[in-house]
Amino acid sequence: MRSGFLALTALLAVTAPAYAQTTEQPTIPAPPPTAAPAPAQAPAPANPVQRFEAYATSDGYKKSIGQIAVMGSTIHHPECKDHKAVKRAAITIFVGPIFAEGMHPVNGLWLDRIQMDVCGKTTYENILVQGQPGTTPKAALKMPGQTSANPPMQDLVLKDIVDALATKKCTDMAQIIPVDSVAGKETKPRKIDQHGVLVEGAWKETWSLRACGKNVTATVDFTTDGKGGLKHKVKL
Repeated sequence: MRSGFLALTALLAVTAPAYAQTTEQPTIPAPPPTAAPAPAQAPAPANPVQRFEAYATSDGYKKSIGQIAVMGSTIHHPECKDHKAVKRAAITIFVGPIFAEGMHPVNGLWLDRIQMDVCGKTTYENILVQGQPGTTPKAALKMPGQTSANPPMQDLVLKDIVDALATKKCTDMAQIIPVDSVAGKETKPRKIDQHGVLVEGAWKETWSLRACGKNVTATVDFTTDGKGGLKHKVKL
């Protein structure tokens, strides 16, 4: 599977934070160095929330995140030659962004979901962004579509799918490409506590991939564990 962090060379946008499961976040490797110039700094609001909102809704951020979304879309939907970033669908904040004296956040982790037009079809690209000290944020493509799973859970589900594909003699990671994720039936209503943590709920999702030249569909059952995390079960 093609993934990994990229240098994000411009500013980054925010809606209300969505719920986050309390799964431990993965260790994120440092991005390659970039010499791209940063845009001119504008006066920043003192309030951290307002500052992130201004940062994330800036033209520079939207342009950069849109370019990454288009790049992801060309990987996930190579059959189409016309990929357009339409608008932000949502932002999920996992770790609140922190700013120092510079224009970029020195910390923070959030997922930006971008609605795409792919040859007339609506799709979604999910981009995980991490602030870091002294440089621009870095970004990584995650499972496309409208999955409700947080990034670490996405990685666990994809690992199970890859393991299942290996039993079918599909082991070349370069030929396993995520395509889409679609929310299915909610079998138990979701409940979020006062801290914004998902504590109850169960639902199904359908994940689509191309694997070794074939279209593969996986049904994923998600269930809360009562401790802020999720359990999952994959069936190909």
